[in-house]
Amino acid sequence: MARSITLRSKALIFALSALLPLGWAVQAIGETAPPEVTAVVPQPAVAGEGQFRYLGFKVYDLDLFTSGGKRFDADAPFALAIEYDRKIRSAVLLKASLGELERVEGKKADHDAIMGKLAACYRDIAPGDRIVAAPRGANAMSFWVNGTRTCTLNHPNFRDRYMAIWMSDRARDPAQARRLRGQG
Repeated sequence: MARSITLRSKALIFALSALLPLGWAVQAIGETAPPEVTAVVPQPAVAGEGQFRYLGFKVYDLDLFTSGGKRFDADAPFALAIEYDRKIRSAVLLKASLGELERVEGKKADHDAIMGKLAACYRDIAPGDRIVAAPRGANAMSFWVNGTRTCTLNHPNFRDRYMAIWMSDRARDPAQARRLRGQG
């Protein structure tokens, strides 16, 4: 037995279907910036994104947040969020960070000091965990793991040196670095 749909029901279905995408957009906007990002970047929006794979397996996703999603400017507020798909021990994260720092800038006398400080910032990571790094000027960077601040690392020119791992033209994937910076 077929039922006819009343005009009122049709109007309600139309209104709800028109509002559904708006609900998704509001949900997406609410989910784009983690709370620690909103605390340090005014009106945060994704300026660029990327992904790292190893042997074909996704290791993490990257999102660079800037005010209003504007193109990256190292002197303006920004935060890099890294969401992991794999379990990784903090010692492995430290070793990878040192390896990338050495690859990007060559071996430097202060790398051991940086790694000693960075050890206080990192934690063992499980799938779904998030690390956020946000600068506090040119010489400092605060780190959060899953919304909990783990440290603020102070070291000369640390912001530019650390962020070069992902965002410089010397990064492992220069095309991805440009996308993160909002340049392509």
